Amino acid sequence: MAEKKKFGIHALSARLGDTAAEKAPSTAEAATEKRVASPINSPAITARGKRQQRMYLELPVSKNTVECDLIEVNPRHCVASPLNKRVQSLLSPEDVAVQQLLAAIRDEGQRDPVLVRELQKPQGDKRYEVIYGTRRRYVAQLLAEAGEGSGLLKAWYSDQITDADAKRLADSENDDRQDISSWERAVYFAQLRAGKPDMTLEVLAGIEGVDRTLAGKYLKLAELPEEIVKQVASPTRISLRAGLDIQKALSALGPSARKQLLKEFAGQTRFEDGAALLKALRTAATKPKPAVAAKRRELVDGHGRKRAVIGAHRTNKGQYKVDLFELSDEQITEVEEAIRSALKL
Repeated sequence: MAEKKKFGIHALSARLGDTAAEKAPSTAEAATEKRVASPINSPAITARGKRQQRMYLELPVSKNTVECDLIEVNPRHCVASPLNKRVQSLLSPEDVAVQQLLAAIRDEGQRDPVLVRELQKPQGDKRYEVIYGTRRRYVAQLLAEAGEGSGLLKAWYSDQITDADAKRLADSENDDRQDISSWERAVYFAQLRAGKPDMTLEVLAGIEGVDRTLAGKYLKLAELPEEIVKQVASPTRISLRAGLDIQKALSALGPSARKQLLKEFAGQTRFEDGAALLKALRTAATKPKPAVAAKRRELVDGHGRKRAVIGAHRTNKGQYKVDLFELSDEQITEVEEAIRSALKL
């Protein structure tokens, strides 16, 4: 019996079975050959047939080797794993990274399957949890909605992947492909802290392999609202430093100013990067406020004649003036007494 070959996370490849390579494929079989790559950039030639395509994956934490089957699933039946740091609500057809991936899959097909496991508690038609490859799942759904391609998502499936292994695999995949943005990492830090309020900053930093100061900066960045992050073409274009500066500039604006600013941004194209967004926020913070017209109150008699006008001072806030018209000395005295009474003098 041939020994099964084991593959580590950075050297994955597909296998058709122990005897798949014993004979050369026939002409008909060769015509149906298809190149399928593992999630970590290691392509392997496979053939379609009755045998199910498989790979052997060495788990990074438990050190177990598990067998994964290559399956095709409806992308709508999948949800992103909470252990994956990528914020799904930030994925958009306007995101440059999404557009590049969409073009690549249109031209070449989905070369790299995602990695999934079954949901412990299925939610409606949701059956699979995507450990990594959530952008590929999103693009597959976009293509399915557009009626392009097969409408299915290629995925390596195993029901033996632990949470600890899933988290490490997701982190490794994101490092090898496109780094998670600083803001998405910050949100993940905040979620870890929220799950365990008693967790110290030192412990949090140790879990994520960063120093205490950096962990504190990420927690501060997590306060930046998602609606602001969405104003940039891609979250990866907001650096940690720019994100913190954006949060500081945003704090200088009052609630009404923020609301008005978002309203203005809604009608514009997305900012190229965090620096451009920061410039717009700083401009808004220093923009002079329009002068508020002084409130005036006119008093008229029964014949429609103006007898008094009360108005706010144009420059001195909180100061008012009263103009009186055609009053006798006796009436002026009565007005003075009324003012004294109102002010309790």
